[in-house]
Amino acid sequence: MTEIDCVGELCPIPVIKAKKMLDTMMSGELIITVDNDIAAQNLEKLAKEKGCAYNAKESADGKFFRVSLQKDGKNIEGNDTCTEKDTIHVISEKTIVAITSDTMGEGEVKFGQTLIKGFIYALSECDTPPGTIVFYNKGALLTNEGSESIEDLKKLREKGTEVLTCGACIDFYELKLGVGEVTNMYSIVEKFMAADKIIRP
Repeated sequence: MTEIDCVGELCPIPVIKAKKMLDTMMSGELIITVDNDIAAQNLEKLAKEKGCAYNAKESADGKFFRVSLQKDGKNIEGNDTCTEKDTIHVISEKTIVAITSDTMGEGEVKFGQTLIKGFIYALSECDTPPGTIVFYNKGALLTNEGSESIEDLKKLREKGTEVLTCGACIDFYELKLGVGEVTNMYSIVEKFMAADKIIRP
């Protein structure tokens, strides 16, 4: 039996940690402790995707969920599992992610910042990451030195994703680039025109 403590971890971290652990396991039970019902529900969806048996027990005080995923030795496609070291990442070259703000969606700013951080983290854990991520306007703040997303963006670069930030935006917000390369609006337009898919979170 393997256990992961994800108490205090926000979406999508519990699911990603569980997925990575399952991918290294040939068989056996994985226990994940979470502190909210949404995380438990997302782990149930992961169990279905991976062909694992699922069980969740809520603590007496209702503050924690102890989720059990049972793996039988094959993943849902019937292929043997492989370790992360053996994984080959293929980027989706014609997919561009355009990030225009340091928040995601509308509403409370701090929560929006948490969401965009989670989005970039989830991108960095994708088996098929985007070919390019373009940051402009306040999105450029996410590639600034000291940004909480720098390490996730570096991981994306290691997988082959191009990380580009608008140079005019760097100058306007007086930033110092912490990851990737500087680009310009003409190059951004060319990238968009050649893309098969543009995702704007």
